[in-house]
Amino acid sequence: MRTALVQEKWAWVAGLAAVALGLAAHVLAGGSIPAVPVFLAFAALSCLAAQVISRWVHGPLLLLLLSGLAQQLLYLGFDASGGYFPGSGFLDHFHGGQLDVSSEAGAAPSGGSVHLMLYTHMAAAILTVLVASGVTKLAGHASLTATKSNPA
Repeated sequence: MRTALVQEKWAWVAGLAAVALGLAAHVLAGGSIPAVPVFLAFAALSCLAAQVISRWVHGPLLLLLLSGLAQQLLYLGFDASGGYFPGSGFLDHFHGGQLDVSSEAGAAPSGGSVHLMLYTHMAAAILTVLVASGVTKLAGHASLTATKSNPA
């Protein structure tokens, strides 16, 4: 049985960081937090995807593309499972998001500022790449020190 590479173990940190940053971006833009089991399912899937991706992706541009794709999928998942409450986002007052009080009583509220959601998830994708590159450096440093201490 093969032991797991240090890089594969550290990839779980990048997966958790992607979900945490995606949730923070979603909440800052006014989205609601999904239920805990849904959040844990997203975290598990992101960690597994990060572990698989860590074997084949080593370039920063491809990592940025996959991080952006992950943030898009997280947005869709958080939006489908949690919904959106216009005007409740921390950054809505900076972007001018206001509640439309002229809508009918039974009508669904507006989806809010799509641009603000895009910007925050884009920032989360970039931060995820920075975390993943830092984790990769730590994994390389940890594997280097492990091979020096165990020259088997």
